[in-house]
Amino acid sequence: MKFLKILGIIVLVLIVVFVVLALVAPKKYSVERSVVIDAPRQLVFNHVRYWRNWKDWSPWAKMDSAMTVTVEGQDGEVGSIYKWQGDPKLTGKGEMTNTGLKDDSEITYHLHFIEPWESESDGYVRATDTEGGTQVTWAMYGESPIPWNVFMLFSSMDKMIGGDFEKGLQNLKTIAEKEAKAVLSYKIQKVKFPARKYAAIRSEVTFSDMSGFYAKSYQDIEMAIRKKFARKVGAPAGLYYTWDEQNMKSDMAAGIPVNRLVGLGNVKTIRIPASTAYLVDYYGSYEGSIYAYEALDLYFSKNGLKMKPPVVEEYITNPQAEPDTSKWLTKIYFFAE
Repeated sequence: MKFLKILGIIVLVLIVVFVVLALVAPKKYSVERSVVIDAPRQLVFNHVRYWRNWKDWSPWAKMDSAMTVTVEGQDGEVGSIYKWQGDPKLTGKGEMTNTGLKDDSEITYHLHFIEPWESESDGYVRATDTEGGTQVTWAMYGESPIPWNVFMLFSSMDKMIGGDFEKGLQNLKTIAEKEAKAVLSYKIQKVKFPARKYAAIRSEVTFSDMSGFYAKSYQDIEMAIRKKFARKVGAPAGLYYTWDEQNMKSDMAAGIPVNRLVGLGNVKTIRIPASTAYLVDYYGSYEGSIYAYEALDLYFSKNGLKMKPPVVEEYITNPQAEPDTSKWLTKIYFFAE
């Protein structure tokens, strides 16, 4: 009986101590890390705004090769959701919801961690202009309810994940600075784009079917040009009206500039009036033009211009005559509203 009495007193004391600790332990927590990136803010923030880009710099995506990610909603817009599921011992399961945006400067999010334990918090990634480029600040904050807040007396949230934030920001810095070096190497030319008539086939095409679409379309267009006794007056082109990376498809047309109207079957005439255009000369394989496009996007953003579709790609080099892809010239034109 005496042993049980002593044991009861010890348990009671422990309970009292734990309650006192729970009352005095901090309930709120916050984690914040920053890095300066030698790259334009608009370019850097592109990696932050779109959930699809987080996998490239997220420290947890690098940590867990088994992690799978899905994006729901319109990526890059408020309400879109980043969901992940990975090794329970490494990344677990959870989701982040885009709760707010400031163009090219800040995304706020709500984090719901589901497995191996459940918790919720809020956070933001903020990009600001600074000397030397762009300062990016990644922060997360929330509350740890009683009695779980007691554990914060011995191991803070800052110590637990602050290092991961630092790794993620360094990943972002490496990616963005490499990208900026390539993007800023392109010269944007303001040119006069002459009025053109394209014998063209327009369709909604998935990215995976694009190569086949071009091959078949140019064959049909060439046949229509001959049957209509028209004449080619320029290089073959691609006209892009939309580019949907989330659903991996584009509303686009394959076209050849001609001297007269051509209409036969699915071949129609698309007219582009004489316009001021912004041009980049891109050399390389067709799949590698992303930096050239980003150079034009950055130029439009800095100069307050709004792009008007279609984007026109002119394929100056014949791939069948030149096997060296580094010599393939594609002229990329953006039009402004």
